[in-house]
Amino acid sequence: MLYLVGLGLADETDITVKGLNIVKKADRVYLEAYTSILMVDKNKLEAYYERPIIVADREMVESNDEDILARADVENVAFLVVGDPFGATTHSDLVLRARQQHIPIQIIHNASVMSAVGATGLQLYNFGQTVSMVFFTDTWKPSSFYDRVRENRQIGLHTLMLLDIKVKEQSEENLARGRKIFEPPRFMTAGQCAAQMLEIEESRGEGAYAPGSLAVAVARLGAPDQQMVAGTLKQISVTDLGAPLHSLVLLGKAHDLEREYIRRFAIDQVDFDEAWVAQWSRGDIRIHTIIQEVDDAAPNNLMSGDSERAMRENFKELYPGAMEHLPHLRFIEPLNPNAEKFAYPAEPYVFICDVVVRSEDYIDITKEMANGIPQLVWDAMAELRDAIAKDEGIGWYAVHNGDLELAKQEREARDEEDAGEEHDDEADRIQEEINIEEKFSQGLKEGVARLQVDNAGPEQGGRGSPELPVAFCRPCAGIAPSESTELTFFIQWSKIIVDPSRSDPTHGLPRKLPEAIRQGWTHSMLGPPSSLVVCAALVVAQEPLTAAPDSNGCPKKSYPGLLSSSTASDTTGSEIAIYERMVIYLREWNIEYEWCHILVIGMHVTGPDDVAYEIQARNSSRLGRVTVDGISYEYLGSGSTTLPKIPNLHPAKPLTVTYDSQYSNFTFAAGPVEITASFLSSVLPTDLCRTSVPLSYLTTSVQSTDSASHDVQFYSDVNAAWAASENNVTIQWELYEGSNMINATGDAAGDPSSVYSWFFYLQQAYEFAEEMDVALWGNFTYSSSPMGAQNFSFDSGFSGDVRYQYVMQHSLPGVMDSDYRPFAAREPVFAYSHDFGPVSSASARYTIGSVQQPIIRYLSSEGVVPLQPWWTQCYGDVHRMIDFHFHDFGQTQVLASRFESQLKADVDGYYGANMAMVYSNSTPSIPPSYANTTQEYNGTDEYGNNYIFDSGNGYGFLDPQNFTGIAIPDVQEAEAYYSIVALSARQVMGAYTLAIPPSSGAGSNSTGNATDPLMFQKEISSNGNTNTVDVMFPAMPFFLYANPNLLRYTMEPLYQNQEGGFYPNEYSMHDLGSHYPNATGHVEGNDEYMPVEESGNMILMSYAYYKFTSNTTYLTVHYPKLQQFASYLLDFTLTPGKQLSTDDFAGQLVNQTNLAIKGIVGIAAMSEIALLCSDPAASASYAATAASYYSQWETFALDPARTHTLLSYQWRSSYSLLYNVYPALLLNLPIIPDSLYALQSAFYPSVSQVFGVPLDNRHSYTKSDESLWTAATCAPETRRLFVNGLAYWLNVTSTDRAFSDLFETIGEGGYPVSPDPVFFIARPVAGGHFSLLALEKGRELFGRGNGTVVGIEGY
Repeated sequence: MLYLVGLGLADETDITVKGLNIVKKADRVYLEAYTSILMVDKNKLEAYYERPIIVADREMVESNDEDILARADVENVAFLVVGDPFGATTHSDLVLRARQQHIPIQIIHNASVMSAVGATGLQLYNFGQTVSMVFFTDTWKPSSFYDRVRENRQIGLHTLMLLDIKVKEQSEENLARGRKIFEPPRFMTAGQCAAQMLEIEESRGEGAYAPGSLAVAVARLGAPDQQMVAGTLKQISVTDLGAPLHSLVLLGKAHDLEREYIRRFAIDQVDFDEAWVAQWSRGDIRIHTIIQEVDDAAPNNLMSGDSERAMRENFKELYPGAMEHLPHLRFIEPLNPNAEKFAYPAEPYVFICDVVVRSEDYIDITKEMANGIPQLVWDAMAELRDAIAKDEGIGWYAVHNGDLELAKQEREARDEEDAGEEHDDEADRIQEEINIEEKFSQGLKEGVARLQVDNAGPEQGGRGSPELPVAFCRPCAGIAPSESTELTFFIQWSKIIVDPSRSDPTHGLPRKLPEAIRQGWTHSMLGPPSSLVVCAALVVAQEPLTAAPDSNGCPKKSYPGLLSSSTASDTTGSEIAIYERMVIYLREWNIEYEWCHILVIGMHVTGPDDVAYEIQARNSSRLGRVTVDGISYEYLGSGSTTLPKIPNLHPAKPLTVTYDSQYSNFTFAAGPVEITASFLSSVLPTDLCRTSVPLSYLTTSVQSTDSASHDVQFYSDVNAAWAASENNVTIQWELYEGSNMINATGDAAGDPSSVYSWFFYLQQAYEFAEEMDVALWGNFTYSSSPMGAQNFSFDSGFSGDVRYQYVMQHSLPGVMDSDYRPFAAREPVFAYSHDFGPVSSASARYTIGSVQQPIIRYLSSEGVVPLQPWWTQCYGDVHRMIDFHFHDFGQTQVLASRFESQLKADVDGYYGANMAMVYSNSTPSIPPSYANTTQEYNGTDEYGNNYIFDSGNGYGFLDPQNFTGIAIPDVQEAEAYYSIVALSARQVMGAYTLAIPPSSGAGSNSTGNATDPLMFQKEISSNGNTNTVDVMFPAMPFFLYANPNLLRYTMEPLYQNQEGGFYPNEYSMHDLGSHYPNATGHVEGNDEYMPVEESGNMILMSYAYYKFTSNTTYLTVHYPKLQQFASYLLDFTLTPGKQLSTDDFAGQLVNQTNLAIKGIVGIAAMSEIALLCSDPAASASYAATAASYYSQWETFALDPARTHTLLSYQWRSSYSLLYNVYPALLLNLPIIPDSLYALQSAFYPSVSQVFGVPLDNRHSYTKSDESLWTAATCAPETRRLFVNGLAYWLNVTSTDRAFSDLFETIGEGGYPVSPDPVFFIARPVAGGHFSLLALEKGRELFGRGNGTVVGIEGY
């Protein structure tokens, strides 16, 4: 048997177990040692493999394989390959030869550089063709790799480059003389590879990469001392990564996640960021071309009619004098020359020649211009030039207008003729060029620029030397001003270019258009044109191009295609001379021509990447504008960045931001009015029908600030990205008036109370599937109504067109775009416009949401069934639901106001009348700002406590006597707490959906009925589980406070599944499904292993529901299952071993103190449950066990000095938040003595930081929900430390996501990094912030038992 055994990458221990067993039993062992090497010597391998090893060089493997294969049919021969056996074609050849000899073969695979390169953070499926780089010599510099690299880059793929190794190689002399003398081993470095790549790019000049192109260099991949650096090729070329082996990856189109990963080992992160922006910034340069009196130039790229009319009207309004003389101005669609794939239409039109040329000489050719450009037109163009880009010049472009197919035929015919001609006599060739030059110079002054013509390209041996295309294709390659004012022209494949060695030093080189347009011209020109349109062009730039280098690594010019600053209206101006030269060219070649003129405007815009078939981060956007007296103010979104600079479009000025439990309100100044954008997502926990509606309101209103009436219009749109996570999937859309679909076009002439709704959705839906938290089924809806507007209109289409149309017309045309497409392809938007005319105040309302039917996939006794959303039982179909919700706005406001008022009253009730606050207008005094820079403060808080504060450290506010932490001073705790719970309420409810149960429950003990929904929770942002028990548990205080039945509705599916026999384990399940909305359980019992955590949670939640509702029946029904969970706790709670707790992100830990106390409190709760279920014997047993366990727990859990509890049993230097004692206090369970609450309350200030108390000693981060559970168990001064610290974090940190429950307590309070950032955002565990309110409500319902010393009464 011949065994090909992969050895892995680093040392002798990388071999697989299977491979090692084979090697140890082999009769002969060969080590292939020329395609790669291990990082240990042969002796180590022999010692570890316990076999002698024969080194097989290239000659043995490729020429003398008989030795290897000899007797392999009767012996075991192991052929060892570094990496994987099929990493090189050589080994495939060996296998083929073995098969020819009927030798059996077995392959033992292992890691290779092909797979391990994923350690760079670059995703393997983004790699293209792998290439090899060999050592260059003075006479041999192969560039075959270059074409493969270019192909990879063109389609956005990374290129892995395998670097040459020279082992047992002969010099050319020794090889020639037949001497077996070998050169010392050599191994190419990443720096050498990068330098050789740049050398080839300089010689070929095709722009496959540049010195500024980003790459990742890797050394000793897979070894303990492996090293990686990211940087530009130029940087890597001078970077030493030490010992071999090295590899290099040239980046293609990189994902943002890849960027974040490789940026960590960048050579220079600032340079890295600049290079990244230069190559992949979403901001790009687009070119608008405006054509006057040319109907047939690039017709497929003219702007759509609406956009062109709107832009023309805008120009007429802004520049009426100029536009009077430019009646046929045409506009070309914006092009994106920075896109990796730049698509040109399959038409005989190429946009613009790459170079504009000029001369100081003047020859009057006005007669040649025939019906050319009148003086008034020149003046009009000059006026536009001065208005848009003053002092820029007027120049000329040549635009090909020929038949490309005919041109190709002409060239092929010419090539056939040229193939038979001989050009051996160089003198004849030179004379021929001189004759051509003289012919084209007729009529020009002596010494004026010489025009050289050559029909043949370089591949036919023509005059087109390699230097010229380089100078043409790469604008900064070898270009330097000279003292000569003479310009030499070359006609090269129908291109007019400037000789870089003879440019004009006075005015500088003619600037060129962006590379993509140049490439389009270059690649399209296959021969002389059959006709040419000569264009006089006014070229201006609205904004300078980015200073970042282009794809050739060259600095981009400030403006595309600019000439001198003189005007064309001056008939003695030097620019006119170019006409004469073109005319000579056209005449001599008998090419028909005509005159026209073009205005080119360069514009910087930002927006979605135009490259299709790329998975990218969400690009969803929402745009809002209010127009006042003809001026539009953008208050929502950034759509103006995708439009030309328009004088009547401005950003609104932000004024204030406020929020409560129901609303988020934003105000803006907009000229003479104030705009208010008010978002309402109502939190109505006792109203199941309204709670189940998946829609939110946006009300935009204006109020005059000068008491006068103003002409007011509203505009709002959403884009198609809301319905998809990928930009290459097709979106389909419809517009409805009520339930009636509007086809093609329409208006809003119907009932003024009608609700209009855009529906957009994936054309290919995937039911019950999500990607990047986006539902892949259902539809996204966006609705509005006329609401008393004088005119109400709508539109869908390309975002640039629709938004521009509104800015120019202040209304929409009522057109339905029927070109269904992905959101990256001419970004579709869906818009409404309201025109209220002259008013002093007005408002427009919109509703928005994602609607799925069915909503949940559920495992029940009937099998796996789809569940319908609860709102279908309340309102019927989706159109009725939308209509009800839209018109229910007034009643929803009333109900929302009631909840908000009660919330404020309950916060006041908890803190007491003397601390009551007026929340809507309060302005708390501001403590010293945490700036993370050293600045010391001393002060006294409102309670008379002295404090010291140094903004340069992370300790926060300290007592100067003992340096323990104190609460953020001068901030009312009641107001701080309100700010937390008000922000949390919507976040909690947003994670749940209500569904209609199946016709029968999954388990015989189901307590559900037709009037009760099932409630499903999504574990947002962490892992997407359905009804995760240890996410429901921390959210429990909100439900106990707002509506305890919601807790029952959420537990019900878990009970149905486990009582129905669908879960095999004795302890509680972790969740109801691995990913929402699939509530299909874990019939194999392979869910995340948290048995003590989840069993304790289910017992405590069930008992808490009873305590807040007195529903004994609920406990009786589920008592058998609760007994099962309790049985597990009895066995494993006191010493839970190595288990995960709810803080699974922190990892497993043996005998966690806080986890054990949860189980003990759970057993104490079971004592109460057993008593309520008429089982007094069990009750007594549970009580005795809980008391015994607690006594032992104290022995294990308390620090020997008895100052605090430990994180893990007898880990003396540890601590943690002991939040799992909160349920005992909440539910009046007498298991925890007051002394423990007091002990912990006194300890926490000694370990506090500026933004709170860390979760435990292992990390500096904390959890907000668990912090406020802990706060509820503490004395008032420690409680304030927690509450004010969390509010302080909310107020002064700049984290840019929804309320996170996991954040750092030091530094800038950012998201934890381990090793990548961990984002816990918008999670329902924010319900834990209601711990104080749930405690107070429990006190009202069933009084207070133990815990009165420090837990509650002290406030």
